[in-house]
Amino acid sequence: MTLPKILVTNAHGKTSFATALQLLAKGYPVRAFVRRRKPLTAVLEKAGAEIFVGDMGDMATLNQAMRGVQRAESC
Repeated sequence: MTLPKILVTNAHGKTSFATALQLLAKGYPVRAFVRRRKPLTAVLEKAGAEIFVGDMGDMATLNQAMRGVQRAESC
């Protein structure tokens, strides 16, 4: 069974960061949406997350972030 790719928005936030790490630990492919790269970005990458840098307020960017994603989590 193939697990769905999940977009986690605000992936540097306290709850979203923990959510992304828990999903990755369970084997889910995760795309972590961040506004800009920070030290936490490297932690997410090392855990296996695909990093997407962008602005949640820009609809074109949000559409691009959702490509190939089957689920989304917004914390």
